[in-house]
Amino acid sequence: MQKLWREWGRKMNIAVILAAGVDPNFQMDIPKQFVNVYNRPIIVYTLEKFQRHPEIDAIMVACLPGWENMVTAYAKQFDIDKLKWVISGGKTGQESSKLAIDRLMEECKEEDIVVLHDAIRPMVTDEIISDSIYTCKKKGMGVAAVVSMDNVMMTSDGITGNRTISRYAFRRIQTPQTYQLGEVWKAHQEALEQGIINENDTNNMISRLGRDVTLSKGSDTNLKINTVEDVEMFKALFNMYCGDY
Repeated sequence: MQKLWREWGRKMNIAVILAAGVDPNFQMDIPKQFVNVYNRPIIVYTLEKFQRHPEIDAIMVACLPGWENMVTAYAKQFDIDKLKWVISGGKTGQESSKLAIDRLMEECKEEDIVVLHDAIRPMVTDEIISDSIYTCKKKGMGVAAVVSMDNVMMTSDGITGNRTISRYAFRRIQTPQTYQLGEVWKAHQEALEQGIINENDTNNMISRLGRDVTLSKGSDTNLKINTVEDVEMFKALFNMYCGDY
């Protein structure tokens, strides 16, 4: 593998699909990234988006331990031939990201681009992926985000509110989150040195390091599947936008 990257001799765009999460509140018998929808696991829909994207050169999956062979089997079944690595992920998004970045640093170039994406966001579009990569190349990172449709109220007890924040004053963060490989590796090292651990995504970790986060294009249809109801929402969005899949 190492020789292959040297021979290609150019910067690579590598998608890292984060698929190691377990949600105890998800009311199905299997992890949500592996739930079948129309005879395809949700993770396969996500993998296919990056498989078909012309700017993505290779894919890694940071997988829920014990499911690695299943992911490999899915890749063969659904012709995901860009999948080059399946590794065991960690207990948090930050840990899974670090494990993936550490592995890529062994085989890729520091100048390569890493596109981190949740396995449970199967409705990501080519436009969102491309804008995240473009923003990273121009600004150093590209984190998908959207304006909230609602204002937000601060609360200390979940019952009463004490301060309203305009919806224009904040953004809802999504994935993909795209970084230069060498730079995000350094950020992970700094976070460990400062005791920053257990963050649910790389963007949170970087912001806690005191750095500004550069935002890229997101979408309200870039659904993150957290609940059984979200599975039904995915089906509705899929039928609306991908009926001729």
